[in-house]
Amino acid sequence: MESMSVHRLLLLTLIVLAARAGAPQSAAAAQEAAPVIRAFRGVVLDPSGAALPRVLVRIRRSDGREAAALLTNARGEFSGELPEGSYTLEARLAGFAPLADYRLEVSASTPPVTLTLELPHIRDQIVVTATRSEAPLTQIGGSVTVLARSYWDAQAQAAVADGLRRVAGITVMQNGAPGQVATLFVRGGNSDYTKVLLDGIPLNDPGGAYNFADLAASGIERVEIVRGPQSALFGSDAMAGTVQIFTRRGTSEGLNPKPALALEGGSYSSTRFAAGLEGSSRRLDYMASFSRMDTDNNVPNGSFHNATASVNAGFRPFAGSELRAVVRSEAGRAGVPGPWAFIPPDADEYYRHRNLAGGLAFSQQVSTSWSQKVSYTVYDARRFSENPSDSGPFVASYQGRVSPFPYTAYAYQFLNATRRQTLEYQNTLILPGGHLFTAGAAYEHESGTIGDPRARPARARRNNYAVYFQDEAALGSRVFAAGGVRLEQNDSFGFAAAPRASLAVHLHRPAPQEFWGLTKIRASCGQGIKEPSLMQSFSSSPYFPGNPNLLPERAVSCDAGLEQHFGRQAGMLELTWFSSRYRDQIGFAVTDYTTFSGTFFNVGRSMARGAEVLVRAAPARRWEFDAGYTYLETKVLAAVSPDDPAYAAGRQLMRRPRHSGYADLRWKPGRWTLEAGGIFVGKRADVEYFMLNVPHNPGYGIVNLLARFRLAESASLFIAVRNVADRRYMEVLGYPALGRNWRAGLRLGM
Repeated sequence: MESMSVHRLLLLTLIVLAARAGAPQSAAAAQEAAPVIRAFRGVVLDPSGAALPRVLVRIRRSDGREAAALLTNARGEFSGELPEGSYTLEARLAGFAPLADYRLEVSASTPPVTLTLELPHIRDQIVVTATRSEAPLTQIGGSVTVLARSYWDAQAQAAVADGLRRVAGITVMQNGAPGQVATLFVRGGNSDYTKVLLDGIPLNDPGGAYNFADLAASGIERVEIVRGPQSALFGSDAMAGTVQIFTRRGTSEGLNPKPALALEGGSYSSTRFAAGLEGSSRRLDYMASFSRMDTDNNVPNGSFHNATASVNAGFRPFAGSELRAVVRSEAGRAGVPGPWAFIPPDADEYYRHRNLAGGLAFSQQVSTSWSQKVSYTVYDARRFSENPSDSGPFVASYQGRVSPFPYTAYAYQFLNATRRQTLEYQNTLILPGGHLFTAGAAYEHESGTIGDPRARPARARRNNYAVYFQDEAALGSRVFAAGGVRLEQNDSFGFAAAPRASLAVHLHRPAPQEFWGLTKIRASCGQGIKEPSLMQSFSSSPYFPGNPNLLPERAVSCDAGLEQHFGRQAGMLELTWFSSRYRDQIGFAVTDYTTFSGTFFNVGRSMARGAEVLVRAAPARRWEFDAGYTYLETKVLAAVSPDDPAYAAGRQLMRRPRHSGYADLRWKPGRWTLEAGGIFVGKRADVEYFMLNVPHNPGYGIVNLLARFRLAESASLFIAVRNVADRRYMEVLGYPALGRNWRAGLRLGM
């Protein structure tokens, strides 16, 4: 027994020694058998050579199993690491024919891969405002409209407000002729519920609206309109929608200046002059433009003069980086005849403005999966209104109705001078699994002087701090989801959080020559917030003192839609349903009926819901058709101003029509472009303060004509006739719009 135990012990010892002796050789063999990991990179372009962001690139092993799924960044780049070997690569982006079975050999000498996606089915557009970074429109779950440079050139528009009238879900209301106050209502939200940005620079008055009358179309590349709350991305004021204007960049080859010129004239002594210079190279680009518009309009003291200067310059100090500066100035003067449909035009009241926007941004593509941006922006606006003299008593009248009391246009002065400075940092990361994560932080300083400069105007200052987060996920090649939240600390109302989520699903993705194009369903839901205006929080008037305890106004809005595109550029059909609830709306209430003084309270609630229909079609060669219709139902749920019957519970919201729409038909024979377009706006509730018993503004429809002739590649003549039938109508009750009027001009390089 003992001998057998010894034998077993010796045998076990020999086995252990042999294993130890062979260990280095086994480790070396194992190391030799382990796969070698190699890095690779590539870029995805469209047929013109432009980079395509958010392209889903899938890499598969020889057995068909997925080895990696990557998203391209804003420069169209992707990169990764894989074991040496042979793979197949697939790239997909809705609107382009998919690229499949591309052979990828990963080795120590793998060259950069360049992929080109061919045969676009639809005119896919890259948008920024919907996600704060470049994204294909087909992957967006919200409601987005892009008015590209070709739109502004073809329409020969002088003002941005005129172009926005042809967007579903938007109503533009102007107090008469060009130069008078122009406000924007998105999906039934108030005029101060839309965030307006210029190359990322906020243009709204703090907590207030933006006057589109001062915004010329000069120097503009495109306008992006995102309907629905966007406070998760842009903070306060983005309650009903966001409008971002992008100025033009230099794109010509070579830094030698490429000039552009436009000369126009028309009805009511209207003239417009515009000029520009642009240039670009590998490291530098610039675009500078200037325009001036003058018109007498159709009423005494209705003249309008506006000058616009714009500069956009970029410098790329090293690969993957860019330093960009933007400056834009709007300055001018407008006579204010008042509601001259009811009273005699005021002879000397006027409005003068000077708006200056500037921004400096540095962006860097640190790697193919990480980019960052830091920016400083400032918007300084000074608006001064004055009626130098008392014009004496008058009696208002309209269509046989006469006011029971005489009225007087008292002399006054009013100054609204505000400044908003913003410092912001943003990170964008492409994460494994098709995720794109955005995180940022912002600091904002607002200040202003508002009121009668001869008395005690309100002087205000406040600081706002925010952080925001957003995750966008490509859940396969057909489903795209996004969710985010912004956390805001405001000196006026304290802390608020604004979440948002959206989903886009591609039900049908077409073959290259298939007539039925992309079928997409989308949905989004979010919360909006709006800070009190400086006047509401800081007014020093004894008759309407500010309330420092105001809460933010809030909105909750959801929408859902279907988009059906048609192949071979045949067009698209878009249907959208939306619903919004607004609460804690700020209104004025009288607290002392002896002096009729009062202050501001969060007392209002309202709702808006409806549907939008958009049709784009090319029914035959050289023909194009665009049309949009909006159905809107609004209601006051709790009066925002309890003492004003115009805002009583149950009433329709002011100046928001139930039915509105537009239609444009274009024919392009040879060098000609001939267009007929129409705009219609239904009956809507409105208000006048002369006791004339006119509770509604009747609906109207106008027809516009446009003819363009292309002299050369960048030279054209045009003539545009607006309101061809000479309809008499008022967008805002009491303020007649222009009758038939025309403009004609020459454009060179614009």
